[in-house]
Amino acid sequence: MVAPEELRELLSDPYRVACPVGHTALNPAESAPSAYCRTCRESYAAEELVDRRRGPDPCKPRRRGND
Repeated sequence: MVAPEELRELLSDPYRVACPVGHTALNPAESAPSAYCRTCRESYAAEELVDRRRGPDPCKPRRRGND
């Protein structure tokens, strides 16, 4: 989850923020705390986006067992 007030700053760091599906091709919205995913062709609110340094990375599969 990304805090709305941090969204623009975090999006300036390439590949840091991902949409819920895991894409990082995001453009910030001008008037709202949201971003448009060019891959999904959907807009997502800041709360739906994932900070890949803080939360689980949606791009990496979860491991099972003792890996």
